[in-house]
Amino acid sequence: MSTNCMFPYIKYQPGKSNYDWGLSHGEEFRTAIGELTEIRRNLMLAKNPALAKKLDELAMEQFNLSKKFAPNIASEIEGIAKGAGLTLPDLVVLNNYTDFRDIILPEEGCSTVHIQTPDEILSGQTWDMHRSAKNYMSLIHVPANDRHTAQLVLTLVGCVGLMGVTTDNTLIGVNNINTANAKAGLIWPLLVRRVLEEKSLGLMRDTLMKAPVTSGHNYLIASPEGGEHLEITPTVAEKVSGLQAGQVGSVFHTNHCVGFHVEKLEDKSSMSSTTFNRWALLSKKTYKVTDLEDFKNLLSDHEEFPKSICSHFENGAQDPSFTCGGGASDLKRGHHIFWRGCPAHDQDYREYEFFNDGHDFKKVK
Repeated sequence: MSTNCMFPYIKYQPGKSNYDWGLSHGEEFRTAIGELTEIRRNLMLAKNPALAKKLDELAMEQFNLSKKFAPNIASEIEGIAKGAGLTLPDLVVLNNYTDFRDIILPEEGCSTVHIQTPDEILSGQTWDMHRSAKNYMSLIHVPANDRHTAQLVLTLVGCVGLMGVTTDNTLIGVNNINTANAKAGLIWPLLVRRVLEEKSLGLMRDTLMKAPVTSGHNYLIASPEGGEHLEITPTVAEKVSGLQAGQVGSVFHTNHCVGFHVEKLEDKSSMSSTTFNRWALLSKKTYKVTDLEDFKNLLSDHEEFPKSICSHFENGAQDPSFTCGGGASDLKRGHHIFWRGCPAHDQDYREYEFFNDGHDFKKVK
């Protein structure tokens, strides 16, 4: 039986190193991190047994590349491993699970959405994963230091980041695409955290475009300057949509490639079975959104259930698209909501709400 972490709010201590943050994280959630690592390793090897002999070697290759790219965040992963009593390959499997899995059918979906009205800049996403991940979702409050402003990071225990926002009112979100050009590269949650250290949309874009990634993902980056979707693969990186400051409209992404160059690399046999359904729903619903409440309701929408935007579709172990949580932000007002589970279908649904006061995040719920 898995541990239900109940969506913990983890506040890292100011003045401590990334390693110390990771160590305390690993010690506090040792049991749950061990469980999640075992779940992910077993799911991966059940579908691709050939990885077993090379798993540790591939994991360490990815970790070493990641440590060169973002040494401080890599040291946080080392701290988590130490605190949880696990090996570094264990933590790479937990963090970079989908990239290991990209050579076969994936099981993470997600919808990333950016909407601009005359008064609002709204950005966020659902997090669609294997149902087993829901109990391990968490939110980390990373304090400001000499490298970055304060961050709120939606993640899983033992994982350094799935999506996040900063007190600079920048945001990064991620969803999976499936391309046939995977190779050993960065641990993508480390890349999420590294991009959150940048202070402008242009710098975020540059970091992503140049990153030596392991496999394909679409990244949503947003700020008061606008929002963009970037399809990033090991060999091709492409901006596929965007809105500049002052423009009105919406851009969104589900789990099929839309870039002219990236689409040529797509592994269509591994495509999410709900991606076009969610795309069609977003196409007809985003124009109705006027504020953050509308936006969160959009990401929690159940039209065409179970293949809804808040997805409950599970077609066996190979193709689940189960919404485990999400995040929604108003980047003009610095208002942020993160949640675990489904407000309509989960008795243990959990939600946090924050305001950015210009220096840090204040939790109001």
